[in-house]
Amino acid sequence: MAEEASRSLLNKGSRPSSRPSSPTDKRQSSDSSPALPFELSSESTPLLLSREEDLATYGGVAPRRSSAASEDFLSANDPKKPRGRVRWPILCILLSLIAIITILIFAFLAPAVVKQYAVDAAVFKPTNISVESATADGIQARIQGDFVLDAGRIKKAPVRNLGRFVTWIGREAETGQSEVEVHLPEYGNVLVGTASLPSIKVNIQNGHINHVNVLADLVAGDIPGIHAVAVDWLEGRLGHLRLQGTATVPLRSGILSLGEQTITHSITFHEGDFPTLPKVNVTKFNVHDIDTPGHDGAMAVDASVAAFVDSPFGLRIPPLGFEVLVPNCSPDDPYISVAEVSTKGFPIYSGQPTSIDVAGIVQGLSDDLTKACPGKKKSPLDFLMKSYMEGLQTTVYVRGADVPSLKTPEWVVDILKTVTVPLAFTGHALDNLVKNFTMTDVHFDMPNPLADPDTPESQPRVSALVKVLIGLPKQLNLIYLDVPRVRANSDIYYHGEKLGVLNLQEWQPANSTLLENVDGAPALLVEFSMKHTPLQVTDGDVLTDILQALLFEGQPVRLTVAANVDAEVSTGIGTYAVRGIPAEGAVNVKPPYGDSLERLSPRVESIALGPTTESSLVMKAKINMTNPSPYSASVPFIDLVLIYNKTKVAHVTARDLVIVPGVNSGIHADLQWNPLELDGSAGITAGQEMLSRYVSGYNTSVIIRSHEGTFPALPELGQALSRLGLEVPIPRVPVPGNPSDEDGKPKFIQDTTLHLWSSTAEFTLSSPFPNTTIEITSVEANAFYEKHEEVGSINYYIPFPVPPGLSTTPRLPVDLNLSGIGYDALKRALGGTLKLDAVAKVCVLIRHYRTTITYYGQGITARVKI
Repeated sequence: MAEEASRSLLNKGSRPSSRPSSPTDKRQSSDSSPALPFELSSESTPLLLSREEDLATYGGVAPRRSSAASEDFLSANDPKKPRGRVRWPILCILLSLIAIITILIFAFLAPAVVKQYAVDAAVFKPTNISVESATADGIQARIQGDFVLDAGRIKKAPVRNLGRFVTWIGREAETGQSEVEVHLPEYGNVLVGTASLPSIKVNIQNGHINHVNVLADLVAGDIPGIHAVAVDWLEGRLGHLRLQGTATVPLRSGILSLGEQTITHSITFHEGDFPTLPKVNVTKFNVHDIDTPGHDGAMAVDASVAAFVDSPFGLRIPPLGFEVLVPNCSPDDPYISVAEVSTKGFPIYSGQPTSIDVAGIVQGLSDDLTKACPGKKKSPLDFLMKSYMEGLQTTVYVRGADVPSLKTPEWVVDILKTVTVPLAFTGHALDNLVKNFTMTDVHFDMPNPLADPDTPESQPRVSALVKVLIGLPKQLNLIYLDVPRVRANSDIYYHGEKLGVLNLQEWQPANSTLLENVDGAPALLVEFSMKHTPLQVTDGDVLTDILQALLFEGQPVRLTVAANVDAEVSTGIGTYAVRGIPAEGAVNVKPPYGDSLERLSPRVESIALGPTTESSLVMKAKINMTNPSPYSASVPFIDLVLIYNKTKVAHVTARDLVIVPGVNSGIHADLQWNPLELDGSAGITAGQEMLSRYVSGYNTSVIIRSHEGTFPALPELGQALSRLGLEVPIPRVPVPGNPSDEDGKPKFIQDTTLHLWSSTAEFTLSSPFPNTTIEITSVEANAFYEKHEEVGSINYYIPFPVPPGLSTTPRLPVDLNLSGIGYDALKRALGGTLKLDAVAKVCVLIRHYRTTITYYGQGITARVKI
């Protein structure tokens, strides 16, 4: 029965009637089920209620209500919503009341039977609980409620009848001043606290309502023992909790003294009866530097939080001090202290949110917080920041600390120091942290051709001036903030596909500027130079798509950069590294030559002959061109294939190229002409056709394409780019002293002189080789007037030299067509000039290299002499 009564303490009870009691009510018997002014309980009705929804407070703090009411206490007639928990001071009162009945009966008859009656029939309903004041070692609490003995709760008729009889005889009982000790049997019987109770006088007849008003002094007990309970509760291991109270009570009944008697009783709380940790909502948060004496290198935090504190009564909390801690590297390591905070005194209203003002000071960040964990690259601060910035649930810990206030009792501080409460909050994903990301003065370095594969030297490298605009919370507007160094690991994307990785491993010096108003909030502009950073291309197809858009379609390309940035942050509390800051931005790349290759304006400054064989030769050219883009590049080595009519005819090789924006002069490139080796007989035919058109002055274009050996250290890159081909016009080769015709194109045959009497002709030729004499071994040519009228033909098979620059050939025999219209035109032009067209098959020997070209000449000026 005692255990059943203990469990019943946790249940909801019925509300007291609003009608006051009367003497008539007190004389009614339970056998006839009278209508008592105090509604008696059934077997399931609790012995006492834990608390009511509207309770008075101490220290001038009253519950907020919509209608006018007393500031101190609520009327007992007001309806109340039952609550689900009991506090141990109420247990103390109940023990005393039960003791009155039980010990009184002990003095007479059947102590065991009447003790059972006293325990099972007692009903105590608290109507008001308030904290009157805090004392040096505890609090003074006022407990008000209604006490009644309800015989209807007793199932056994002998116990019920005997109990009613004995209490009818005793009528009233009174206790003297007493103390009640509450222990935790399941935690080593630690002392929870002690309650000092005044004298209590009650009517113990069945059904009589006693209005109890007790002012009790409550003193905290074994604080370390209570700490163990608090830890189990915080860590979710507290399934139930049993409290056991022991009271030594002096009793009197009328003039009869019953001496001191001791009684013990226990109640059990279950998991649903324990309060939950309040959810905290930060309503204000500001950070600023402290310039006052004694706080050099410190940062202050001012915050306001709102929390629903599940308290059964209103009270005023004195000023408190706390220490904020964060997790260490390992769960077994002690937490790391990061700040000291304090709160002003604040009220708690039953059933209403509580507003708390918090002030904190961060004196500095300890080495334990900022140094890397053993075997890892990140520090506890890095893990904390990463969790917050990814929007994950982040946990910090709050523990009580000393507070410089005389209003705070020492015992409160001692209790708070023993409890560490986890405070979980959700971080804010910093998706919009980087407002702008730009790269200027971009420079590309191609890999070293002798570098080993899969080394940084075998990767193309990028240099640029990077500008990052970082949005800051408004709360950080008043603090000193600087970023002296950064480093980053960036992924580059194009249309959602990953191109490669920019790995900036070394710390780079940075400059930062705090901007007060960028879209209504502060921002930090960080600038740093990225120098020779390896670009690891992970998908050659993506690079091919980028170059396709830039080079062939003339379209700008938008690249997305997703980076993890390590920043060295300097604040008023010191300089420390924050790792893994997510940053995302876009880089717009313009086509290097706009929408036309003509903007490159390639021109051959000079050309020199290199080694030759019977089927190949090398021409060393010096070229100038205009780079219209803002990008520059360094290329230690590059080898491209030159294609004409889908046939490979030559390699173009360049070394130690440095391309800058604007005009670039003196670019050295080698043309390795070898069509036979590259594509066999088809290559020879394509090469002869290309040379014929070029020498004849036609606009001739070729395709330049990469291959596996374009970048020896990156064969995969060259192979991936081989799907693209860049069509470029062959630049004209200038000849010293060689004038160009009206369209600016230099001519291989400048002019001719035709001698009618001897039927011979001599030609003025221009050679592009400044230091090499070439040789023409045979000429088979036909000359035409007005494109179709044959003038004559030449078939000459005696070799003759063509020295550098302009030169005149020997007189070549001409077989004139004397019967044609062309001959008549020649006679009319005697002593003057005539425009002729010509088609000539010419065999050329350049040192060891031999080839045949077909020359198509139009509008050749022929001087006609006798």
